[in-house]
Amino acid sequence: MRLGFFSPLPPAPTGIADYAADVLALLAPRHDVVAFHDQDEVDAERVAATVAHADTFGDHAPFDATVFQLGNGPGHDFVYRWLPRAPGLLVLHDLVLHHARARTFLASPEAQAYAADPSSVTRRAAALGSLRAYASELEHDYPGRGQRLADAHLGTVGALLPYAYPLFRRPVETARVVGVHNSFMAEAVREDAPSARVAPIVMPVEPAAVDPAAVAALRARLGFAPDDLVVGCFGLMTREKRIETVARAVARAAGAVPRLRLLLAGPVPHERALRALLERRGVAARTVVTGRVPLDALPVHIAAADVVLHLRYPTAGETSAALLRVLAQGRPAIVPDLENLAEIPGDAVVKLDVADEEGEATRALLRLFASPPLRERLGRRAAEYARRAHSPELCLQSYEAALGASPA
Repeated sequence: MRLGFFSPLPPAPTGIADYAADVLALLAPRHDVVAFHDQDEVDAERVAATVAHADTFGDHAPFDATVFQLGNGPGHDFVYRWLPRAPGLLVLHDLVLHHARARTFLASPEAQAYAADPSSVTRRAAALGSLRAYASELEHDYPGRGQRLADAHLGTVGALLPYAYPLFRRPVETARVVGVHNSFMAEAVREDAPSARVAPIVMPVEPAAVDPAAVAALRARLGFAPDDLVVGCFGLMTREKRIETVARAVARAAGAVPRLRLLLAGPVPHERALRALLERRGVAARTVVTGRVPLDALPVHIAAADVVLHLRYPTAGETSAALLRVLAQGRPAIVPDLENLAEIPGDAVVKLDVADEEGEATRALLRLFASPPLRERLGRRAAEYARRAHSPELCLQSYEAALGASPA
């Protein structure tokens, strides 16, 4: 089969680019694949397919099917332009797309000028085109409420409105088949877009061999003593990752576990704010912030943590690749008890009640650090789950089944 594959590609600063590289490595030996992107540069050595800019799509021979990877970030804006031209399999990584879609309308120079001076009649008139397009997009998904939702988003500073109105209907209705990584997203798509054909897609993950000597060396380089107990957090350090809750839980647990340390490994959008938060919660001296970790160095960083605290609120309904990598490496993890994580067995992780997130996280840390056998058992079951449910073989099978239902 000849496939056109649209996605951010490495080195784009999004986990979906790494995911795309993994999927292309599975598809390319069986299909003739051209990977289309919208970037200034691509790490072609990591992409097992022909690479081309999306603007050249029309110059290529016809494709039997197309695949689009769509998430809630700026690297996916070009997908909205190409999906209607060659609809195929849309793999929906985030149920919530509102942030990205709103930005495409509200980040225009005219809209930003008006936002800076909302009292200006002239600036308002210049921005009306973008504002009306945003309201129209909302009206399509939420008939009769588009303008009211646009006004609410523009006129308030609340962070939850985009999560309540995820704005995914237009791309979902355009696609021939919608691929999702968990049952929660499948049900949400079917409920909001009953005509959509939904297919389960397995997110692939494989454990990497990690040399214990490399782990010890990394811990020493990061300033951890051999008897320190390290709590790790991995991925983009945004407010949604509940870093303040993590810091508070670590501060509370450290009263009983003086050797407790915190490792924050991932991109930091607002470094000054993060440092202030850690100082305010009294954990700055026991915390190491690495920033973005290269993908090939991530397994040893994960292994350097004794326990992983992986929180998320609000959730975009996603299946977290960062969490799956933690489980595949056999690390004991504490996660929120959310519907989009329901497929992870309760004996493979510690699930906490989000109604008492901080208290539950603190108690879970204390329980795990008091029992090395419990940590070992959780880690073993986590690795078994990842191997059983997220193997590359299952991923390839799920893509083949979805592609069979989505011919061009």
